[in-house]
Amino acid sequence: MVKVYTNELKPGMVLSKDVGSLKSGAILASKGTVLNKKIIRKIRNQGVKYVFIYDPEEDSEDIRQNNLIIRYEIFSDKVEKVFSDVKLGKKIILSEINDELDELIVEIIQNNNILGRLRQLEEKDDYTFNHSLNVSMLATMIAKWLNYTDKQIKQIALTGLFHDIGKLKISDDILHKPGKLTNEEQEIMMKHPIYSYNILLDTVGISKNILVGVLQHHEREDGSGYPYGLKGDKIHEYAKIIAVCDVYDALTSDRYYKKKISPFYAAEVLEEQSFGILDPKITQLFLNKVSEFYVGCKVLLSNGKEGEIIYVHPQRPTRTIVKSGDEYINFLESQDVFIVDIIE
Repeated sequence: MVKVYTNELKPGMVLSKDVGSLKSGAILASKGTVLNKKIIRKIRNQGVKYVFIYDPEEDSEDIRQNNLIIRYEIFSDKVEKVFSDVKLGKKIILSEINDELDELIVEIIQNNNILGRLRQLEEKDDYTFNHSLNVSMLATMIAKWLNYTDKQIKQIALTGLFHDIGKLKISDDILHKPGKLTNEEQEIMMKHPIYSYNILLDTVGISKNILVGVLQHHEREDGSGYPYGLKGDKIHEYAKIIAVCDVYDALTSDRYYKKKISPFYAAEVLEEQSFGILDPKITQLFLNKVSEFYVGCKVLLSNGKEGEIIYVHPQRPTRTIVKSGDEYINFLESQDVFIVDIIE
């Protein structure tokens, strides 16, 4: 372990000792915590002068177990600067995040339960930023399941990361509006894929595949999407992957105008949309793969009780059997309760 003064702390460092408040003695952050900006700010605000962190050279079990979170915090810190620069009208410099993205991709590929790990990651204050990181990670997993090459995986990760970058050119009054958008506001919002495409067009290192994936991520199989109303095989596969991840993460995240819904209800929505709206092959692959992670998860039910998923129906990956106390609830059949959220 090494002693580090709090003004030198960086996201991704791992505490090797509990950090307590000098005023109350309460634990501010426990041993093994991966530091992010919010935690660092809290420690500094309490007047703590220094903390002890794990030496990255040490082969520490705490560090190995948290590798994905460590890489995520380091990467998100770098990406935050890129997003801020874009908002100020500056160009994206991929070299500023390339190495960190490569390291994060390795951790994502090696980590099977990406949905479980996503729940452990810090929620950023800005929805667009947080959503972009989530979509990038989910898309990386789908690319792995599709047996993409390393080059393709890197491209899809970048497509997910920048698919909504054009929203930074849209007024916060529209982006953060709690109610329904007017027709004029909706037209502006629907231009964000074009804005994203134009921002990336002059970026060194952005391939044509990434550009098209970003531009088309709101196109739909039946031609009901935007900005061009493309159908089926006219839509790039990268865009189809991002579309699935985009819908899933949007449904399962709190937004300015609505609360998140259960991952299981979101999966039902994806299943419904796989008939003519979202690509059925990619959607079903996503649903089948994520369902493998559900068994053993603790869930909160709408009746206030907790339960554990003990079985997922192979033919209906959105339907499970939950054990709650001595009761077994089969969600393949109609029930008076539903799963509100995964809690562990």
